[in-house]
Amino acid sequence: MNNLIKTERYKLFHNPIFWALLAGMTVLGALSGSGYSQYFLAHSHERISITSFSGVFNAMVADSIFLLVAVCAMLGWFMGREFSLRTISTEVSSGHSRLHIFLSKTIVYVVSYNIVMILYSLAGAISQIRLFGTGDLTGNILNILRTCFYMILMQSAFFLITITIAFVLRSGIKTAIVAPIVSFSIAMTFVSAIQNKLPAAVLYINPVYRLREATSMGSALIEKDIILLPAIFTGILWIAACGIITWKSFSKSDLK
Repeated sequence: MNNLIKTERYKLFHNPIFWALLAGMTVLGALSGSGYSQYFLAHSHERISITSFSGVFNAMVADSIFLLVAVCAMLGWFMGREFSLRTISTEVSSGHSRLHIFLSKTIVYVVSYNIVMILYSLAGAISQIRLFGTGDLTGNILNILRTCFYMILMQSAFFLITITIAFVLRSGIKTAIVAPIVSFSIAMTFVSAIQNKLPAAVLYINPVYRLREATSMGSALIEKDIILLPAIFTGILWIAACGIITWKSFSKSDLK
């Protein structure tokens, strides 16, 4: 499987579109950081003051859901093309294990696109150091690392949903259309539940809600809720469910 991972990494890192995405997100993040110099809305719609550059990072992560939907569309395009171009069929015909093919692509794509999203918020936070200074540098870094943990967990859930759609539809164009619609719908269930249009129970397994909950700290120091078990459970639930569905579909599929 190591060779497959190296191959996937080589293809991705030699793709100019991916590098353009990385550069674009970094520039966009740096330009957007100034919009979070005062406060942001928490998951409960409460205004939280931002007093540090790590607070800017938290705020940008919380508000990046629609950007995440767009990134899911791009991920869906690349993953779906693996079927459209018969790349996966060729790998299977070459004798590679389907499990190894599935795991190698999932690992490389999920890690790479998490980096894309982290760069956006990190660029914004760094751009605001000139306003807030470094302050308690250790506290700021720990706060960002804490947020990154939940960010990676919840975003991976969205990326696994996209990968599941790609393995089911086996088309770049179809996945690029369907994946953002599904991701946007999940985001909208959060908004509807907050507005009491859906049962509150929907929030408990909604990755958008859990991500905003985890980022609802505007200060530099980690003072409470370092470990959010409901958020961890939500992320693992989505990742496990999508992983199982994808593998069951792929392991029995007739590739043509």
